Amino acid sequence: MSSDPRLSALIEKVLANGIPQDALIGVLTARGWPEKEIYNALAEHYERVTGVEIPRRAGAGAGAKDAFSYLLIFATLATWTTGAGWLAFTLIDHWLPDALFSAYRQSFDTYTISSSLATILVAFPLYLLISRIVAVDAGRHPEKLDSPVRKWLTYLALVIAACVFMGDLIAALTYLLRGELTSRFLAKACVVLILSGGVFFYYFGGMRRTDEPAPNSARDRLMAAIASGAVILVVALGFFELGAPHRQREMRADGQRLQNLYRISNDIDNYWTAHSSQLPVSLDQLPGRMPTDPVTHAAYEYTRGQGSQYQLCAAFTHPGNSGNEAQSTAGTDSWVHPAGRACFQLDATVRPQYPVDYSAY
Repeated sequence: MSSDPRLSALIEKVLANGIPQDALIGVLTARGWPEKEIYNALAEHYERVTGVEIPRRAGAGAGAKDAFSYLLIFATLATWTTGAGWLAFTLIDHWLPDALFSAYRQSFDTYTISSSLATILVAFPLYLLISRIVAVDAGRHPEKLDSPVRKWLTYLALVIAACVFMGDLIAALTYLLRGELTSRFLAKACVVLILSGGVFFYYFGGMRRTDEPAPNSARDRLMAAIASGAVILVVALGFFELGAPHRQREMRADGQRLQNLYRISNDIDNYWTAHSSQLPVSLDQLPGRMPTDPVTHAAYEYTRGQGSQYQLCAAFTHPGNSGNEAQSTAGTDSWVHPAGRACFQLDATVRPQYPVDYSAY
């Protein structure tokens, strides 16, 4: 793009009269001319004087590409660190149970673990890949280390990391002040310090430009190795607690069996009330379509007892909760069962509680 003819004419006359270039640039800047336009006009002047075209450096206009790369780096960084933090917090709640915080003790959230693992397994490799591409590009073009895009986005990421650090630490301290075990607080605080401290150490230190690429390359490889080791450890612990996908499917099927039995028991209780305290002879007398085993599609076993007593049986793949008893009493806080065939002795006059405690699932 050619420069403004007025600017070109002024530069020709000023430099021809021996006026210093710095003074010319200062005067033009004070009159509102952008420095980039001034220097472009000077470049055209030098090309005319020397007869040699000033080469344009390849990739000089890659600001949008750099912005995309850094945004993707920090987006994946935030994603996998958040997933790692949630996974570590869930494991801590499971390994250090607190009887006063039963929500953590009784509801070992396999959904949180599985979603956290999926988050890490997708975001962390992508983070390493994009970071490697950017590092190689910066090694070929060291001047990009001083890019305003890089600096602004890096400082923005540090601000977000600081906010996440404070928020997680405040949440952990809140539970401590509410009476949570100190060991749980210390473990969660360590997780927050490791994740946030690692982000600050790497990116804040990387903001200092150096003309020696070797130390930066060694530093990048060291931090990548440390982060990879920590992620592998957390992921391995998560899979250890979660189990293989087929095991999760089996446990989900056991949970569905318990819910089906609960639904059938409600129908039996309603039949008892509607038919003058009589139990149905078989499940076929109950209204609606009775649920069956989610895997084998076999009907659940039903046996009438004396009075309002009856029995429901099903075959489970894994033991439910922490018990090994074959029967559970209606009205208790859980449906305890072993692996294999298990029967529940129920009473039509007592509504069983919903089987919400899936600590073994």
